[in-house]
Amino acid sequence: MEAKESLERDWSSLLPELLNLIVRNLTEISDFVRFRAVCMAWRSSTTITDLLPQFPWILECHNFLKDDLRFYSIHFGKTYSIHAAKSLGKWLIGLSINYIKIFDITRQVLSLLNLLKDHEIPIPAYDCDKYPNWKGPWQNQMGVQMLCYGPAGCRNPKLVFYHLDQNNWSELIIGSDYVNCDITNCNLFYLDGMLFIVLRDTGVTKVMDVSTNTPAYIIPPVEGYSTKGTEYIMAASGDILRVFQYCDPSADLRQYCFIIHRLHINESGSVCWVEVDNIGNHALFIDMNDGFVLRACDFAGIKRNCIYNLTKMRMGIWEAASCSVERIDIETGAREQFPYPLKKPRGWFVPVL
Repeated sequence: MEAKESLERDWSSLLPELLNLIVRNLTEISDFVRFRAVCMAWRSSTTITDLLPQFPWILECHNFLKDDLRFYSIHFGKTYSIHAAKSLGKWLIGLSINYIKIFDITRQVLSLLNLLKDHEIPIPAYDCDKYPNWKGPWQNQMGVQMLCYGPAGCRNPKLVFYHLDQNNWSELIIGSDYVNCDITNCNLFYLDGMLFIVLRDTGVTKVMDVSTNTPAYIIPPVEGYSTKGTEYIMAASGDILRVFQYCDPSADLRQYCFIIHRLHINESGSVCWVEVDNIGNHALFIDMNDGFVLRACDFAGIKRNCIYNLTKMRMGIWEAASCSVERIDIETGAREQFPYPLKKPRGWFVPVL
């Protein structure tokens, strides 16, 4: 009788202290969701904010969304399949950290979609029921604004920003006397109200204050600048990092290397890029389109002062492209490869409830 009574115990009556202890040990989002689905008592004992920040997933490559989306976690070594009804029948055009960007070609509507909530945020058209062409990072490190450029020629281009919190657009006019180049031949990055314009031909970085629409400063190119690579500019707890990715021609296999510089302001007010081999308690996540920075102490499983690089690799003219997921220690250069069971990678995605 005693054994039977123990089996029929009401688990919904567990003390809140025990439930809180259990939740603090649920590091995987799927376990957290299952915990909250047990009963009303367990669900009411937690909030969404109790979930620990999740190690980024890798989204499998898709263009037209007609099936469930699949993700892979290198931290847990698991594949996840998510059914997002609002994404079906639409085009996937990019990622934005916690969202995917989708386009409904029938209704001609661009949206941001939180996959885990299946919550869609329609973006209003910019001008004459049209959207600007996307220019700049696919990912949006700030999570609030996205950078793109509107109709413009080679001179006096018009850049427009969408403000998610205000659901409207703002414009920025860049005079040709400041840029003095074709804006389409530049890399554009937006960080904390500052627009970074990197001239690909020379490596010069010109910075504008978006709030005042005025030039801030000009940063000379780094020593040995090369156009044969990909450049990223990211914010890391107040620091501005310039990350240059290039292919090592001396390696037997195609191997990507990185050079990192930090923006330094001298006492005289002049600015320059200073090469560093330590970014402190941060990690860089880079894929084929863009990159972002996370604080390692905020995410379980992330190693500090490292680069998590996701890339497609082509080994030869007749060989199919393959995927490489590796962690690179910035200080020592040590590399660790991770398995990737899905067919094609699209980019890093941070799951958020």
